[in-house]
Amino acid sequence: MDETKIEAADRALFDRIARDYVRKDLTESCRIAREQRLRQTLRHVASVASVGARVGHLLEVGCGGGFAARYLDGLYETYTGVDYSEELVGYARQYNAGPGREFLSANIKDFETSRRFDVVLMVGVLHHMEDPAGILVQLRQLLTPAGIVVVNEPQRGNPGISALRWIRKRVDSSYSPDQVEFSEDELRELFERSGYDVETYPQGLLSTPFAETQPFPPVVSLMLSRFATRLDPTLERILQTSPARRLAWNAVVVGRQSVSR
Repeated sequence: MDETKIEAADRALFDRIARDYVRKDLTESCRIAREQRLRQTLRHVASVASVGARVGHLLEVGCGGGFAARYLDGLYETYTGVDYSEELVGYARQYNAGPGREFLSANIKDFETSRRFDVVLMVGVLHHMEDPAGILVQLRQLLTPAGIVVVNEPQRGNPGISALRWIRKRVDSSYSPDQVEFSEDELRELFERSGYDVETYPQGLLSTPFAETQPFPPVVSLMLSRFATRLDPTLERILQTSPARRLAWNAVVVGRQSVSR
C-alpha cells in the first residue's frame, strides 16, 4: 500500500473511532493520567532549550480531541492543534475551544502558516507517519530560532509491554495495525539525522495503562490511577540514570535545531 493510501486508511480509522477516542479524556481515571503524561513530557523543556518553563506559541501535531489545550492551560501563550481527522477536530472545537486556541484539520505535510512556534509537540504520533524523518525535517521550518520539537513515543525496550501491544494490534479494531515501536536509540538517531541535538527521557511506568483504558470499575480505576500518577514522577527520575529506563512504556525526545546545520 502506498503512502497516500496508508494515510487515508489511518485518517478514516480515526474518524471512525473519534467518539470513543475522546471518551478517554472525559473519563476521570484516564484524564488524570493523560494530563500527567503531557506535563511530564514537557517538564524537560526548560532544561534543554531557552524557551523557559512557560512556552510562547505551541503547535500540537496530531492533537486529537484537543484536550492538551486544556491540560496545559497557563503554560503557553497560544495553542494551535492540527489533526487530519475532521471528526476529532470537531470534538476539539466542541470541548476545548477558548482564547488563544485554534484547531485545524490538515495533514501536517500540507500545513502552512506564517507563525513560528516555540514548541512543536507530538504525543503518540510519530510512529503513525510513513516518513517520520521527512516530517521532522519539515517541522524545523516551523520553529523559532530557539524552538524545539518534543515527542512522546511508545518504546520497545520492555518486552512485556511490546507483547501487550502486539496482542492489542490483533484484537482491537480501534488500534492502528500500521504503527511501529521505536527503541530509544532509534528515536535519538532519527532526530539527529533530521538535524536536531537531542535529549531523551523515560516516561510512564504505572500510569500509562490508565491513560488508555479504565480497566476496573470507575471508583477502583480512579483510586489506582491517582496512586500511579503520584508515584510515576519519582520512578521516572530514578530510571533516568539507570539501565532499567528501558522498562518505561514511553520515551520522551526533546530536540532543538542543531547549530551545525
